[in-house]
Amino acid sequence: MIVQRNRQGTIMIGVLACLAVVSVLLGLLVRDALAARRETKLRHQWLQTSRLLDAGVLRATTQKTRDPEYDGETWSPDLRSSSESVPASVKISVDGDQIKVTATIGHAPDLTTQSHQYSFGQ
Repeated sequence: MIVQRNRQGTIMIGVLACLAVVSVLLGLLVRDALAARRETKLRHQWLQTSRLLDAGVLRATTQKTRDPEYDGETWSPDLRSSSESVPASVKISVDGDQIKVTATIGHAPDLTTQSHQYSFGQ
């Protein structure tokens, strides 16, 4: 009887050790999956910021062509991601022939900003 109890205790310790190892591995997998999800979300947001910057440059060029006195504007488009509103803005500033466009998307600390400055020659 003593031998059988020792075997059951040994088996129980082995099972608990296996469960601990599996739990640690699952925790690491979940952590890596969440990090990959966050990275993918930021990469998507970076691409959106780039497209918004392109739209701002196009708008600035169009407006400056139509009106030589155009001095810029701030534009806040309504962006949605997974049914939630994402703050976005495009700031266009004109100083003579120099045009600067800055696009910003997101909430802090996941804020992405891109800028482009160019000379408008007629």
